[in-house]
Amino acid sequence: MKKLLLILFILSSFNSKATIHQIGVWGGYYQFVPSSITIQLGDTIQWEPYFGLLPTMLHTITSDNIPTGAAAFDQVWQMPADTFFQYIPQVAGLYEYVCTPHIPNGMTGEFTVINGTTAINEHNSNKELIKVTNILGRETKGTKNKPLFYIYNDGTVEKRITLN
Repeated sequence: MKKLLLILFILSSFNSKATIHQIGVWGGYYQFVPSSITIQLGDTIQWEPYFGLLPTMLHTITSDNIPTGAAAFDQVWQMPADTFFQYIPQVAGLYEYVCTPHIPNGMTGEFTVINGTTAINEHNSNKELIKVTNILGRETKGTKNKPLFYIYNDGTVEKRITLN
């Protein structure tokens, strides 16, 4: 029994460092937001409705080009039944995915999985703001009392509302 508890403790310590990275599924403009992100091996990717907007049409989250040895995924996703889809990559490398019915509309995305905490920490410490967009995905210089998305070069996105 003690050995089992020790094993569970060790496993939970590995999982406690993992992060869930959210990617929004946006049917209005046929986008995954962000469309590109870098994560650590062992982290989870979670696709969910973009900014709470429920897609009314059918989408898929389908692996297109993934590293050798990685598990393929093909999730049919339509509201209100599906509120999110999670995938935990087991292999480092570039994962490209698409929404199959909306490839002609450019509904594609990718995430890069790296192995090693040093690379992530160095990358995050030097993150730079790429652009600020409004809820429609249009670049803006900032507006008070409106939700804005700050997109950084490391793939992170911060949702902010500056109140007047």
